[in-house]
Amino acid sequence: MSSQPSVAPTAKRNIAAIAQLEQQVLSQRSAAEHVGGAVARFFGSLRFILVEFLFVTAWVAVNSGMVAGVPRFDPYPFPLLSLIVGIEFIFLTTFVLVNQKHQMHRAEQWSHLHLQISMLTEQEVTKSMQMLRSICEELALEKLTGDAEMSELAENTAISALANEIELSRETETTG
Repeated sequence: MSSQPSVAPTAKRNIAAIAQLEQQVLSQRSAAEHVGGAVARFFGSLRFILVEFLFVTAWVAVNSGMVAGVPRFDPYPFPLLSLIVGIEFIFLTTFVLVNQKHQMHRAEQWSHLHLQISMLTEQEVTKSMQMLRSICEELALEKLTGDAEMSELAENTAISALANEIELSRETETTG
């Protein structure tokens, strides 16, 4: 029997940090977002589909005269049922939109964090490249110190210039 590979302590700390950030984001939800999420989860469940199916089936059965002893209160074409389903749809849509707004906010926060970490990583790698270039120069390793790509990568990245270049490229794609 093979044993499961263990997770490195650094990875465990990262997982804990991400879980803590996720809990922090979840705790910042408003009451409306919390209720909207719960309702949207219910409406998106198999349980809701079953309840809705049983409700509509019972409504149609009663109002079609299939249930003896129960008077029809919404004859065909079931205008009251249509009204109820329409109102239900309005509320469902509203709850889904509230939930989507929260999900979008969460995604934006994670995206911002990812961007910050990427920028920090780029700065760390650039600094490492600069240190490597200095070591190569100190050791007189001409083959490595003369590498144009290495010299280029050892320069600090101009983030705003890079973003502008990407935007220009995207504009060219859409107009071309």
